[in-house]
Amino acid sequence: MSATVSVCLVCRNEADRLASCLESVRWADEIIVMDLSSTDDSARIAREHGARDVVREPVPIVEMVRNEVAEHASGAWILALDPDERITPGLAEELRRAAARDDIDAVVIPRMNYDLGYPPSDPSERYEGQLRMYRRSAVTWPTIPNALPDVPRQRTYRVPSRDELVMIHDRNRNIPEVVDRIARYATLQAQSMIDRGQLFSARAMVRELGTRAFRKLVHARPWRDGVPGLLRAGILVGFHFYIWAAFWQLSGAKRTAEDDRYLRRLGAALESLRTTAAVATLPARMGKGVARRIAALRRRKPSA
Repeated sequence: MSATVSVCLVCRNEADRLASCLESVRWADEIIVMDLSSTDDSARIAREHGARDVVREPVPIVEMVRNEVAEHASGAWILALDPDERITPGLAEELRRAAARDDIDAVVIPRMNYDLGYPPSDPSERYEGQLRMYRRSAVTWPTIPNALPDVPRQRTYRVPSRDELVMIHDRNRNIPEVVDRIARYATLQAQSMIDRGQLFSARAMVRELGTRAFRKLVHARPWRDGVPGLLRAGILVGFHFYIWAAFWQLSGAKRTAEDDRYLRRLGAALESLRTTAAVATLPARMGKGVARRIAALRRRKPSA
């Protein structure tokens, strides 16, 4: 089988990031940049780096045109890349070796997401598996927001999770980029949930958001990465909160008796926990109060 690799990017006004992305894939056999009618120097930068520039009208999210840009490729393998991503030299060598194999149709790449300038340290967050290279004759890209192709496990190769083998992703450089990403993806992702037949319920929302909050705010131990780590965790949980808010609104924005009953039971359980915690800490709080009074009495000077 052919081992040729075509890098396919979709770009709109990414001149400030595109050059470093294209530099990281000079090893590829072909680079195609689908330019969504950029008004900056993106098209010029693409051509200067030897990429084939294909222009089309803008779309809100890249998943809508992943297959379209791949149709312009001639390589046996497609490496789907975004302008804010870079391939490390070690990963480039690994992908070249993977493309020479005939027993796989897809490659899952560990992606290291930089948020507000910092990557996470916990392995569960540091190496986000992303199916990004695939055999063009065997795989197509789903148009659902943030979805990845479904390839049989036995036909998928997972690149080892090591720093020298990652794809670097400058995901959210600042808060305006966070807001822009939420604005572009939240409603579309909510609509895809409806299109798949999913029904909104407060129970499902609380369960989903609670699970994500535990994973991001507790399991991943974001405090080890200081303020950037806590902000990253909060941003990721908040992103899914907005998805569910949009899901509720697109589902009719109805307040139902079933949802009210569930939330009241949940609130009663939380109130009970708060009361239990207050009772449990009462002796300690009383002890601290007594200790403070004794200390204050000792500091008083004797009366003349």
